Amino acid sequence: MLIVGVDSNQNESSLREAYDEGRMAKLTLSILFFINRDLPVSGFDPTAFNYEFNWVAETHCVEHNVRATAEQNFVLDGTPINIKKGTKFHLLSSYKYPVDYFQNLAIEGGLKPIDYFVYENQRMVIHVLGVS
Repeated sequence: MLIVGVDSNQNESSLREAYDEGRMAKLTLSILFFINRDLPVSGFDPTAFNYEFNWVAETHCVEHNVRATAEQNFVLDGTPINIKKGTKFHLLSSYKYPVDYFQNLAIEGGLKPIDYFVYENQRMVIHVLGVS
């Protein structure tokens, strides 16, 4: 058996409240600081971006994006890079699968939905899966 917890929240306003409150922005923007610290890059300014939350209902996905606040020219591993002001980069995804959608994914992956339990707030689901 496999037990999987899934955030199945489809409410944009509560997702925005949960993710677009500062901590997720700091986490997402920290990726740019890791790039600057850990990759062979020179002239890159990780502070020249803003975080953007985007809910895509069709794919059940919260996109965590950053947008350039200034044009940048830098070198990454010997390759010159230019980023124009306003360029958007998608850095992270947080998927929020409804029960039926997740169970269909499990079936496509060779698993058999046995049962599921929905938390009282109707947003979190525990799925119990078996091998088909």
